[in-house]
Amino acid sequence: MKIRKKANVTRSLPKITFQNQPRFITQKNDEEELDFSFELYPENPISAKQEFYRFHKTIERIQEQNKFYNRNDNLMSSLSSPQIPPGSFGLFSRQKNDVLNLNHMKYGDKYMVILAKGLQKQNDIKEFHLNDNRMTQMSSSEIIKSTRGAFKLSLQKNKIGSGCLEIGNSLVNRDCKIQSLNLEDNKLKESLIVDILDRIADNRSLKIVNLSKNNISNNCCTALCNMIQHNEDIQELYLHFNRLNGNGATMIFNSLQKSNLKVLDLSQNSLGIGLDWSNSFNQMVSMNKELIHFDLSFNRISYQITCNIAEGLKKNKTIIGFHYTGNSGYVDTKGFLIPIEKEEIEQTQHQIAQRIQGCQYIKQKRLRSYRDNNIKDCCWICEGWRQVEFQWNPINSGPANDPMFLHLSYLNYDDLYMGKVDQGLKVQRMVPPGLCYYFFTNDDIQCVAQDQLHKRWPLPLNNVRLLDKKVNVRLNQLNYINIQGTQIIDKYYMPIINVQPRQEDLIYIPEVVDNKIIWTFPISLFKDWKKDTEEMLDKCFSNDWNLSRITKLIKDENDRNACYEFLRQNYQQIKDTYKHFACLSPIGDVWAISSLINLQLLSQIKLTEMNERGTIKQQDMELKYLATISGTEKGNYRKPERGMVRFQFLEMWIRIAEDKYIRNGNAKSFEEAIKWLWEDHLKEEFNKYNSQIFRDTRYWNEQCDLCMKYYKTILDSLYLRYSVKKVKPGQKPFMSLQELQDMCSHIGLNQLDTYGPNTSLFAFNKAMMTQVDEVNQDRIFQMSFVEFLEAFSRIAEDIDIRPIGLHLKIEQLIWKCYNLFPDIYAQPNQSYFQNEWDQINKQQQSDEDIIDNSY
Repeated sequence: MKIRKKANVTRSLPKITFQNQPRFITQKNDEEELDFSFELYPENPISAKQEFYRFHKTIERIQEQNKFYNRNDNLMSSLSSPQIPPGSFGLFSRQKNDVLNLNHMKYGDKYMVILAKGLQKQNDIKEFHLNDNRMTQMSSSEIIKSTRGAFKLSLQKNKIGSGCLEIGNSLVNRDCKIQSLNLEDNKLKESLIVDILDRIADNRSLKIVNLSKNNISNNCCTALCNMIQHNEDIQELYLHFNRLNGNGATMIFNSLQKSNLKVLDLSQNSLGIGLDWSNSFNQMVSMNKELIHFDLSFNRISYQITCNIAEGLKKNKTIIGFHYTGNSGYVDTKGFLIPIEKEEIEQTQHQIAQRIQGCQYIKQKRLRSYRDNNIKDCCWICEGWRQVEFQWNPINSGPANDPMFLHLSYLNYDDLYMGKVDQGLKVQRMVPPGLCYYFFTNDDIQCVAQDQLHKRWPLPLNNVRLLDKKVNVRLNQLNYINIQGTQIIDKYYMPIINVQPRQEDLIYIPEVVDNKIIWTFPISLFKDWKKDTEEMLDKCFSNDWNLSRITKLIKDENDRNACYEFLRQNYQQIKDTYKHFACLSPIGDVWAISSLINLQLLSQIKLTEMNERGTIKQQDMELKYLATISGTEKGNYRKPERGMVRFQFLEMWIRIAEDKYIRNGNAKSFEEAIKWLWEDHLKEEFNKYNSQIFRDTRYWNEQCDLCMKYYKTILDSLYLRYSVKKVKPGQKPFMSLQELQDMCSHIGLNQLDTYGPNTSLFAFNKAMMTQVDEVNQDRIFQMSFVEFLEAFSRIAEDIDIRPIGLHLKIEQLIWKCYNLFPDIYAQPNQSYFQNEWDQINKQQQSDEDIIDNSY
């Protein structure tokens, strides 16, 4: 049988709200093909009265259909009463099959009775949301009887009165499945509260209980504490906006010492009035390891109690979310309770204060800026703070030196010590949602991590705390991270973060410098530079002697041994002279003396001048040079065909001594010839090129060491940036000659009149430590960090001709290097040797005044 047209009905009273979706009175079985559903939908609001009458005309026919198909007819029979206009319950057409939502409908007892009848055969509904209606004890009992199979029952903001007794009866029933019970704002009597608390104590299904806004006083605390102690299944308890005071708080905190509660809301009571419960609270937080979310907001708690519980709370690491707004203190970013003198609380704070909702992340906007100063009332759970690991990787982020500090915008950029470099620079912190800007202080130099997100930053950061002082930071860029709010407690009330609340930060303790300790070479940055020892010189000379053809030139063994001993005694000067002239015209990166430079050297020692012992022509000297470099091993780029390397430089003097003194018969042996050559031409000239004089007189001192230690971060960055071109995978970084020249060019030294094309050549080669074998190894082309420091100092010495200390020249050159890292390092505000510069400027001004007065 098919009905030609569906009967429609509209509302007739303005109090009944219609929703723009079909609502059905009757229920259609799955096996039926016919649609006999009854639709409450206002097709024509103007003819509401006619539709109402049409409904009552057709209701008898609909009842006959329901009877024929054995449908539930209780609801239709109730609606046929002329005193009750039809309304929309949403009972049979729901967005979720197991959820009934009638919140804020303002339905009274008559409608609720009808609903109760309609629920008698609806066993599939698991959640009942009946908040904010006009239900009283008359209808609440009927409703509760019809909801015994529910998992969630919410009757907030009604007036159920003694209807809660029916709830109590349901709770002690073995078939009770209610896990969440919400009786908030029902103005229940204390006797009813005590009764339902006793029933809850014996219940084993409840997980969440909300008794907020029910005028609960200390008279109910005995039953409340009994429920907390005996019911180990309840996870969340809400007692917001009641009349509990300090006496009740003492009882509650004592009962919580061995409780399984995870969430407790005691906000907007009067716990600050009455007994001092701080000792009970401290015992509770020290023994209770289950509570993770706790709200004590707006309880008029005094400053003294706040100080007491703040000390006790420091030892607790399990309460992750703690609320204390509206009292004499606040919760900081690490979860510490900070006591403050009682301030006047704004009246609007009570209305805008966010209530806790279990352990859920509540999306709320906190006013943030690029530099937050003293964020208060922080809750990691409600605000969705995220765990972030800040780290500095010396390989990718940049060089690292102790001490290393992290500066975060939400902490006012105050310094946060990251620990020792050798232990790994990592810090885990909870960060609020939103943009978080940060930078680092690397050994007193502000910088950003190169391998982390960074953006342009036009504003100065003044008065940033660094240890015991305030500094002004001028960075062109800042690192940043965009934090999205997240849930940090899972559904089993287990934290999914590793950071513990109220964890003290690492404290940097500067090394105590004993004024009695005298500066020495082993404690300096230069300690890794290997000096030319006698053992090293023996190995170098022996290697050069064996590579040369001297043994073929000197046939007599005794004469050969005598020459060996003499040349070995003067090998230091020979080696230093070779290194000096090899810097004038290297062949590519290979240090060697070309023919033109060799003639320059021979001219300087006046070798062609005639004396009573012998003479030599320039053409012969050129022939000796060609004879020395001829027959070199082909394919070895370290021995260029048109250049003379170190061992050949030693061999050339044997050839020249033979031609000048032995061929004319004046010298009887090579030993005598080489000694005459040394005394007549080489000794005076070769003593001019001692590279060690610069180290001993200008470089290896405490002032230069302090300067380089202070600016070591920028020096490390320089070295790392310019030590990549020729480094093979897996090889230790080193700087090549080309990279040192590029560095000088990028700094802008080539624009200075005092910087010449050979400045970097001399600095590189003279800073290199002596190597035994320069022919078969590349070490002489690979500058280490300690060698780079000396090369850098030699460049600073050459480009600055002022009669000042080398450490001042080094600092000036370092300041020029900051231009290479404008987005990474902040420009220093003043010199490390500011007092010394002030004295120099004062003396210079005095000298200028004297000159002006003389005129």
